[in-house]
Amino acid sequence: MTPSELLNQLALVCANSDFVASYTVDVDDEKTLAVRVFLTNDTWVNVFYNVDTGRSSFAWFRDHQRMYGKDNAKQIWHKHPFNATHLHEPCEPVDFETFLREVENLYPHAYEGN
Repeated sequence: MTPSELLNQLALVCANSDFVASYTVDVDDEKTLAVRVFLTNDTWVNVFYNVDTGRSSFAWFRDHQRMYGKDNAKQIWHKHPFNATHLHEPCEPVDFETFLREVENLYPHAYEGN
């Protein structure tokens, strides 16, 4: 998959989500893609994809702190669990649409205890 193909998929998912307010895109020479997806709840998701390494990452942030993430660093998919992002737990590969749904499901818990 090229960054442009991934960007087209991201744009479609974002357009069909009431949870997405906007997004910004940075494409570097058709080898890497970085997208920041701003959500309607003052949080955002960073998306990164590198063609050469095959690395993908999805991370949900609030107040510049990662709250949840999934990536395939070293080609092994793992997650950084909600409220325990220092951990690395094996997981199945994920696409942006699935990750965004997971974030939507976690959102009600994002402000608990604050």
